[in-house]
Amino acid sequence: MKRLLIISSPDGAIEDARLSEIATFMGVPTEILPFERDGSSAHELLYPVRPGPCALAMRMETLRQVHGAVSPGITLQQLLDDRFSEILVYGFPSAAETNDALTALTNGMIRGLTLQPIQTVRYSLPHEARELCAQLAGQSLSTNKEHSTSALEIRPGCGSVDTIMAANERPIFVRFRAPTRDLFLLAGRIPALSTRLSRETGPGDDCIPFLPPLIFLRHCFPESCWHGDEATARLIIDDPLLTKKYGVLDFENLKTSMQRLGYGTSVAFIPWNHWRSSRRSTARLLGPDSNLSICVHGCDHTNHEFRLGSASVLAQKAALGIQRMEKHQKRVGAPFEDVMVFPQGQFSKAAIQALRSANYIAAVNSTCFPTDYEPDDLKIADFLWPAVTCFGGFPIFQRRYPRDACEFALDLFLGKPALLVEHHEFFRDDCKAIEEVVAALQRIEPRLSWPSLTTQLMRSNLRRRLDNGCTEVRFFTRRFQLVPRGAEPCRHVLSKLEPDSSIVKDVLVDGTSTPFGFEDGFLKIEIETNERQPKNIEILDQTVQPLPVRSFGVAHNARVFVRRGLSEFRDGTLSRHKGLMKVAKRVAKALKATGEA
Repeated sequence: MKRLLIISSPDGAIEDARLSEIATFMGVPTEILPFERDGSSAHELLYPVRPGPCALAMRMETLRQVHGAVSPGITLQQLLDDRFSEILVYGFPSAAETNDALTALTNGMIRGLTLQPIQTVRYSLPHEARELCAQLAGQSLSTNKEHSTSALEIRPGCGSVDTIMAANERPIFVRFRAPTRDLFLLAGRIPALSTRLSRETGPGDDCIPFLPPLIFLRHCFPESCWHGDEATARLIIDDPLLTKKYGVLDFENLKTSMQRLGYGTSVAFIPWNHWRSSRRSTARLLGPDSNLSICVHGCDHTNHEFRLGSASVLAQKAALGIQRMEKHQKRVGAPFEDVMVFPQGQFSKAAIQALRSANYIAAVNSTCFPTDYEPDDLKIADFLWPAVTCFGGFPIFQRRYPRDACEFALDLFLGKPALLVEHHEFFRDDCKAIEEVVAALQRIEPRLSWPSLTTQLMRSNLRRRLDNGCTEVRFFTRRFQLVPRGAEPCRHVLSKLEPDSSIVKDVLVDGTSTPFGFEDGFLKIEIETNERQPKNIEILDQTVQPLPVRSFGVAHNARVFVRRGLSEFRDGTLSRHKGLMKVAKRVAKALKATGEA
């Protein structure tokens, strides 16, 4: 199995350890080789390395030291070309300078560095780099964090250097193509997986520094590095009733648009409205010819519904939401997806446990931060997986408003589904706006598919090849469908984060109990697959005596009735008059009826 070798010198041990941690996190076999300037030669350092395919990484200062320790009569290029197929050099000094080791390694193509002290950086990944950065090719990402960025100074007219990533149009991550190996140069430093995140900033800015090491690892280790195996997307529209029109949203126009462009939509349906749908209208909207479905949007959709309340009350709400959707399905014949979209995007940690106890498969939300999160709850590593699962192993998939296509490009690059969220106001111009978004996503990923929300979440996974020939698959939902990607029989090792092993009672594969175990907080099972026959995996929790499911009384239901009526008056009448709508929103915010803190 190909591995990554990191030459580490004492002055860069922290940064070298960060790269090792990222590589290990991504499933890449990694080894750190200590190097100290004690008079030993570079030959003595590198030649004991055991044979086999290997990529090399080191800091710029370490490269300088290795260059100084090369034996007479041999060049640095010759020494490295004999051993490594790819090399990454990172952690350049922050001052403008010319570097002899760098010049020697690139035949003078890379001259040195230029310091760029700037506050707002616009990062870009050119279209020409699609081979390396996949869906991110052609995208630009902005950050408002203060940066002091070093750029690489490249000799003009150098055709053997490919810019992979630039900051304000100055190259910071490049590939130098040589006959025997690729040399990757990263002017920036290696970030830490343990970086804390806050609800205010979110993961966006902090993900950007991880792109160069992830691109390098994906290129060098396409099989053994964790990678997604399917690019999917879904549009989610919050709140509508299942009527021909809701506010400015015309469902017939939406269905026509969906059929023409091939995209799919899920309506986040409020369970309290379960008694209001007509069989005829529901059959017209959710018929077999339409890639339109409904999922669960809260329970009553009251203010702070899943943000406040005891664990028992939240469990009641989660169970009541499912019960109402089941009644709706029985009455009008409309299946639903047992996926929760939290009202106002707000939820507590107890709400996540409530969803698990009610047997939801996942939550899809505009934020993955619970309202009662602690500073150490979420780190950048949690957002490099398709779903955040650090709260008891239950998955939260993030959805986004379609404001910036690069956010969806980043999601797809990381193996996440591209989940869009909008409200009925987005369809004021019929479906022109959403069709532009769909076209942009299809340019980012031509293989993009739009399966049902349940299907794509239950198939969401990352894969990598193990050195014994098995395929390891990491999945995120308690009901998972494994779709083999090869025609030959294959052994699969399946893993899912389950921090509390005492909760799990059994694991079923196609309905049959299967042996399972736990390792480092992950549930693991091994199964054999043949051809392309899917395997259905289900994790069963220990039986807990369920609380009786009930509503919250006549007075509560009366308040919900009034709230829903006012909300629909806003959506159906006020939304057609922008001036009145602005006034109504200001009043609602002043009365703290919007879900905002």
